[in-house]
Order: sequence, then structure tokens, then C-alpha cells
Amino acid sequence: MYRILVVDDERIEREGIKFLLTEDKEEKTVFEAADGRQALNIMGKEDIDILLTDVKMPHMDGLELTRRAREKYPDLKIIIFSGYGDFSFAQEAIHYGVTDYILKPVDPEQFEETMKKVERDIAGKWNQEKQKSREKDFLKQYFLQNYLYSGSEKVLEKAGEVLDLNEWNKWRCAVMIETGTDFFDSAKDVLEEEIFKELRREFFYLNLNARQSVLLFCDMYCDYTLVANSIYLYLKREYEVKFHLAVSSKFEGYQKLPSVMEQLEQLMEEKFYHPDTHVFTVEEEAGKAEPGDVQDSRLMQKISEDVSRNDIPQLWNHFHCLSRKYQESGQFSAMYIKFVFSNVIQELFSENRFGGEHKLEKEIERLYNCSNISQILEVTEENIKAYEAFLNRSMSESRDEVATVKNYIYENYREDLNLETLAEKVYLSSGYLSFIFKKETGMNLNRFIRVVRMEKAKEFLCTTNMKVAQVSEEVGFANVSYFCRSFREYYGSSPESYRKGMGDDEEHSEKI
Repeated sequence: MYRILVVDDERIEREGIKFLLTEDKEEKTVFEAADGRQALNIMGKEDIDILLTDVKMPHMDGLELTRRAREKYPDLKIIIFSGYGDFSFAQEAIHYGVTDYILKPVDPEQFEETMKKVERDIAGKWNQEKQKSREKDFLKQYFLQNYLYSGSEKVLEKAGEVLDLNEWNKWRCAVMIETGTDFFDSAKDVLEEEIFKELRREFFYLNLNARQSVLLFCDMYCDYTLVANSIYLYLKREYEVKFHLAVSSKFEGYQKLPSVMEQLEQLMEEKFYHPDTHVFTVEEEAGKAEPGDVQDSRLMQKISEDVSRNDIPQLWNHFHCLSRKYQESGQFSAMYIKFVFSNVIQELFSENRFGGEHKLEKEIERLYNCSNISQILEVTEENIKAYEAFLNRSMSESRDEVATVKNYIYENYREDLNLETLAEKVYLSSGYLSFIFKKETGMNLNRFIRVVRMEKAKEFLCTTNMKVAQVSEEVGFANVSYFCRSFREYYGSSPESYRKGMGDDEEHSEKI
């Protein structure tokens, strides 16, 4: 997109030029100024690609503007407008590096031809810069990846011949992203840009292989566990792939990068033991926190759990804890605070049905447009209240879903039933189903399944000659001992004793 500044003391002239610019289908942003001083002020605030200026203007004419603009912005494309009587001025302007000039009155065809030529020049330069950037990025990735795995000083020496290794020194933390499928080779062209839009934070992206990528961050004073959680929520929302993330400890100096890489690989091994954990961290700061001080990442984890359980009182409680922390401290940047509370909003939208009623992107944009912390907290509170209202409305609509789940349990108690499977049957999240089921029935789902199975077991014991082992299998217990123990806990006697009508927990010997 081109950014163009039109400078002319005559408003009608500016409007005419702006109209001609709209005839061009190229995407552009047009600014305007009435004289050279206004123009320089605008250029100090905006990155202008093309300057279109008249010659004769009050306060500062086009020649002086051209001279000053060229000194400050050597790559700026400058086109001047000149009447036939001012042609000598146009000739003088050429010495100041004017790209082209257009005679007044402006001929639309000449104007279009001139603009196309200038835009081609700019596009060509942009392409060259992109190519150089891609080449540099490739070299950086090539040498960095080799150094991460080898730790070789020779690799550093070769890298230093073509790269400024001081750029590597600014990195302070690394986050590894891993999947179980060949994901990153196909996604690498867009993933970096998407994550940047989500985080609004600078990082260097390194694609290690088809299943692993690493992000390197610069800010020392940041909770990168929170950053990793935000990345995970985004990836979970956008891709049907299971992700795990690992967060390194803070470090200084690129010489630490190989050991950081080793640390990330070790952290990733934890997913074997904790497959349901999605972000693995080094708990090195846990013991350093002052009494009463709760890290952002821990509070965010609690908020995430509150949302999954639909625990509104605790959600408000943890939100207020987070609010007090940032209201009472002035050491955090506005952007970081916006980032923290945008994560709270994103957690709310992890409930798919709530997200169907509201637009996440719109709410995040509202938050990032806030100018102070009071506005940030207000936007977040509004979303929590909307979420609470959504749950209350949903409760009145939940009876059909609960009835469907209960009927499914009655008909399929023999199967391996669990919360996730049942939630899929009624197209709800597991957390929300758990919430409405407890609200409607007064007991949690697992207890209800157990009650149904125990009632069926009692029926079989009283009406059939099936052995205890057969009854156990019939009501969905794979382990007979566990079935007997559960039956005794529920009815106060063993299955065999119950069948004999003893009704007490006496010594028995079951023939299974």
C-alpha cells in the first residue's frame, strides 16, 4: 500500500489530485497539506512514499520543501506541479532530486502515466529489499539452527563473516512449539505473521523441522509462560492439530543458545508423562515471589480453569486479583497490560457457543484501543458479564441436552463412558456439560454414571442367575475387584451378600 502526501495551497487543486489518485486501483492512503511546513510535520509522523507538491505556496514553497524532504528522506519519491510560467522552478527542483514534474493544468493521462512509473520504481525497490531481507533471514536461520544443535565455535565464526551477531545478543527467552504431525513446513509462510498479529510483540521465528519451531523474544521483563499460553490458545482456535509448548528460562548472550535448546528439548519430554499439559516451563521463579504475589501465568491458569468449570464467582475473584496487581504497579507497559487482559477475554471465547454470539476480534480491538488501565478493565469486565449472562441464559436451554445425556447413559451404561465422549454427543464443551449437568441433577456426571451402573447391577443380581463377574462386565466394569469394591461402597454389602439377602458387610467368599 502506497502512502501519498499531496501539498497545495489551493484546496480545489488538492481535491482534484486526490480524485485522480482514486482512479488508480492500487491501494493507497492519501494525506494532504496546504504548505511546506504542514507537509514536513506530516512526514515527521507518517512514512510517506510519494510526495506530490506544488511549487508556489505561502510560508514554505515547493522548492524549499523538496530540498528539506530530500535531506531527511533520501528514498522519498517527489513529483512537483508547475505551470508553464514556473518551468524554471521545475528545472531547479531537478537538482534537489525530484523524481518527475507535471505541468499545470494537469493532464489526467500524463498524471496516470507518471504515477504508474513512480509506483513501479517503488515496487521494484520494495521487491529488492524483500529479496535482501529473505536472503539475510535464510542465512540467519541456517547458521542459527546449526549453532543451536552443534554449539560449534566454527559455525559462529562463519556466521560472523556475513551476519551481525550482535542481533543474536538481544534475545532473552525462547519458546518451542511442537506437534505430532508434519505441520510447520506447510504453515511457515503464514504462521509467523499470524502469531505476530496475535501477540503484538517482536520475536524471531525459526522453523527447525516439520514438527518443531522456536520463537526467540527480546524483552527481559515479561512473563513468557503467559505469552506461551496465548500462543497455544490461538493455535488451538485456528488449527485442528495438537500442540505442546516449552518455555525456556531467561538468558543473556547468544553463547547460551545451545544450552537453551537442550533445555527446551528436555521440557518437551514431559509431554510423555503429562499429555494433557500444553505449556511446559522451568519453575525457577516460583520460590522468589514475595508473599501474596501471584505470577500472571498462575492467575491465568486459574482463570482458564474457572472458565472450563463455568465457576463465575472464582472467575471474578481471580480477575480482581489480576486487576489489583496492575492498578497498584506502574512498572508495566501499556501494551503488556493490554496483552494480559486480552488473554482473559480469549479464555472466555474458548467456549465455542459464547464465541458464536460475540466477535472475539472486535473485543480484542476494543481493548487495544483503550488509552488507560480503567478502560482496559472496563472492557474486560463487560466481557465477563456477557459471559455470565450467556451461562445464565444457557441454563434455561440446557434441560434438553441433560435429558439426552441421561438417556444415552441409561441405554449405553455398558460402554466406556466419559465426559468428553458424552459432550460430543450433544455438541457441547466438556466443561460446559459438566456445569449444566451438575446444576440440573445435583450430582456430577461420573457419579451419575456410577449410580446408573449400580442400580443395573442390583437389578441383574436380583432377577438373573448371572455370576458376579458377568454382572460386572454387563454394567461396564472391566475389573471385577473394582466392581465389588464399588458395589460394597454404594450398598454396604458385597454383590454376593446382597443377592443372598443378607444386606450387611459380612465376610464372604465369592465364586466368580
